[in-house]
Amino acid sequence: MNETYTTLFNRIIRGEYPGNTRMKEDELAEEFKVSRTPIRETLRLLQQDGLIEILPNRGARVYGFTVDDLEDIYEIRRVLEVLALDFAAPTMSINGLVELREAIEAIKDLDDAKRHAELDAKLHGYIIESSRRRRLINMLNQLFHLMQTFRELGFRDTQVQKSTYGEHMELIDALSVRDISLAKEVLARHITNSKNRILQKVVKRNEGNRS
Repeated sequence: MNETYTTLFNRIIRGEYPGNTRMKEDELAEEFKVSRTPIRETLRLLQQDGLIEILPNRGARVYGFTVDDLEDIYEIRRVLEVLALDFAAPTMSINGLVELREAIEAIKDLDDAKRHAELDAKLHGYIIESSRRRRLINMLNQLFHLMQTFRELGFRDTQVQKSTYGEHMELIDALSVRDISLAKEVLARHITNSKNRILQKVVKRNEGNRS
């Protein structure tokens, strides 16, 4: 993605552009020192993300991104990822799971939020890609894209790192013995726990910003 898109995406996700903020092509073009053509493409991508509404000949209007939106994304993700696991589990490579287990085990005591987030994404991505359902993969990747900023925020907490590690191990162990029912239960619980942990952090952060 281009720098303009990344900057505007982060401003919306982080609440720097609240709902109903107007985004004008000429002002954005001047700020980012580009022509209006790449600005239009950037706005189109943000509209695909569901973050803005393009207004013909009037730029765009920001929908905003709230804690409620984040909760919705996690709930939708939970349903879709459990479905992906149902497709993937019977034929998922056990060797691939073992490699993931070893990689996650290796950073268990490492206080590195970025690395924990990367391996979390790798495990979930492995499950999703193993489903081999193109539309399902695309939908889940879109959800991961929207929540990425908040996932990295969560992993800055060492307690979150430890809790997630235990949940990852339980999930990999269930998948390794083809216990699909248990794996689905563990995955659903893990995503719900992740949602609750990150919602608490975001709410506290927002309260701190207002004080």
